[in-house]
Amino acid sequence: MRGRLACSLAVLGGSILAAGCSGQATTPASPLLIFPGAPALTVASASGQLSIDLWWSPAQPTVGYDATQLAVTDATGAPVAGLTLTVVPFMPAHGHGASVEPTVSETAPGVYVATPLDFFMAGNWELMTAIARTPDGGRGGDGGADASGAGSLDDSADPTVEVP
Repeated sequence: MRGRLACSLAVLGGSILAAGCSGQATTPASPLLIFPGAPALTVASASGQLSIDLWWSPAQPTVGYDATQLAVTDATGAPVAGLTLTVVPFMPAHGHGASVEPTVSETAPGVYVATPLDFFMAGNWELMTAIARTPDGGRGGDGGADASGAGSLDDSADPTVEVP
């Protein structure tokens, strides 16, 4: 009995070691996406043309994989749909970013979710956010305004969050 147990443990240990040393990167699990209540932060874009409300999931970001919801509105408070947002987590105090590039999806008109945000250490993180729209709203068509009447856009914002 003792011999079988030792053999089983050796096989199990070898399997775990082989899996851990396979060299394959693991995909981070998506955090549970809940964005309740009022925005945690509101920032203006660099041009001042846009306002961006941010929520975090979890509500207080923690070390690990988090997410943010960004609601982008124009000067009249109308949602700005059809944008391409690129979000890069960056830690200014240390001069480095994260190794995982978040994916940004538009979940409703003017509402975008970026996940995962790899806050792999505590401290102040900046979300370097590039905001763009082609003259035709990315449809490859008329080269003019999109359905909201807005043309091309090239803007940015750098909201920050303190991760305890």
